[in-house]
Amino acid sequence: MSVHARLSTMEKLSFGMGDAACGIVFSSVTMFLTYFYTDIYGLDAAAVGIMFLVTRILDAVVDPLTGMIADRVKTKYGHFRPWLIWFAVPYAVMAVMTFTTPDFGHTGKLVYAYLTYTGLMLAYTFINIPYCALGGVITDNDKDRLSAQSWRFTLSSCAGLLVSVGTLSLVEWFGKENKQLGYQATMAVMGTIAIIMLVLCFFNTQERVTPAVDTKSSVKEDLKNLWHNDQWRIVAVITFFSSMASVMRSSATLYYATYLMTGGAQMGAASTTMKTAFITTMVVGTIFGAMGAGYFSQRYKSLFMFRTINLLLVFAGVIMFFVPPTLLSVIFPIYFLIGFLHQMYQPFKWNMMANAADYGEWKTGRRITGLSFSGNLFMLKLGMAVAGAMVGFSLGWFGYQAGSATQSAAAITGIVSLLTVGPSLSYLVLWCLSWLYKLDDETMSNIHRDMSAKTAAAQRNTEDVSEGVLIAGGAK
Repeated sequence: MSVHARLSTMEKLSFGMGDAACGIVFSSVTMFLTYFYTDIYGLDAAAVGIMFLVTRILDAVVDPLTGMIADRVKTKYGHFRPWLIWFAVPYAVMAVMTFTTPDFGHTGKLVYAYLTYTGLMLAYTFINIPYCALGGVITDNDKDRLSAQSWRFTLSSCAGLLVSVGTLSLVEWFGKENKQLGYQATMAVMGTIAIIMLVLCFFNTQERVTPAVDTKSSVKEDLKNLWHNDQWRIVAVITFFSSMASVMRSSATLYYATYLMTGGAQMGAASTTMKTAFITTMVVGTIFGAMGAGYFSQRYKSLFMFRTINLLLVFAGVIMFFVPPTLLSVIFPIYFLIGFLHQMYQPFKWNMMANAADYGEWKTGRRITGLSFSGNLFMLKLGMAVAGAMVGFSLGWFGYQAGSATQSAAAITGIVSLLTVGPSLSYLVLWCLSWLYKLDDETMSNIHRDMSAKTAAAQRNTEDVSEGVLIAGGAK
């Protein structure tokens, strides 16, 4: 464990760019990919649901393996930073290929979608897991680490704003009447921006925290240590339901704006403007929410903030369910508030992950940051898989008709529920789980003091041994 290194503004900014690069593609996937597959690409909703479930579960299985490899691969640049450079270009290429529509039949398109989406998620994994682990080793100063997470989610939200404001307009500008070409070219722009930000993150950050005890252990021992970390298990389940809420709502947003707010898919420019405005409203809320996390973290205890925010999100979703979608003067502020609150608790959640990794090291003497974060990313991907499948299955079950000028009453109810009540149920679970999490600010301060004392004692023992060897050598 290192000294309590403070981070410069430049390093926090550069660290945040790493998640902004991830966010550009992640936001494109959560906001537009389901709609792209059903209304542009030409797949039916149920097939999309099955594909999301299968590919995301496969990708989630790779997460722990990536974390264990990252823990063990050491370069002169550290364990985690090099991955940002190694996979930046493949990540951008797969993003373009995923939003490309080949001239195949239905079966060929489905196979292509499976292959390209799986490739995109793997490239995302090979960047995002080491990046998330970097957040746990960039410093061991708890407040500064939380501040870095706040910067991270502020910039990630800005990336989401870029996606929400620019995507549909760029699709029309590049593709004109050819929406398939428009999505492909738009993702080429997004991928290029992502590469630049990953390079900046690599060059302007450092890995400062190293294992307190440099031990060799097997994969089996690492997995055993992780599972015995009771606080990690709680955070992992929190991550699952947080991902469920986010993906369910984001996937339903475009359907809600298209069919409930603008009068159908045939409204042209007016529909595009409304959809862009609605998506952007939430994303602007996320920017202010991420910024607000840094402000409130200095004034209130982290665990109190996490609980309070999730409870407010429960009520916000339930209220929105009963508000008519055409009552824009109410819908827009509520959606802004939901975005604000959802992103505000994200830095607290990710700091809980870092705290769980520190807690595990304190208990076992073994730091497995990559595995700890990859285990949480496994649960995040699993949440994405379940939520994505639920959206696809629900749309099919409620009788959604892609591209139709109107939808049935059942389909409309399903879309509204996916946007509001579904996420609220997940937030309620998060609030309940938070009462099982014990790593509050005071506990973490005690753990960090104890770990620092152990590190100092280990260094003194090493110096004493070295001195004894020198004396013995001199006596000869």
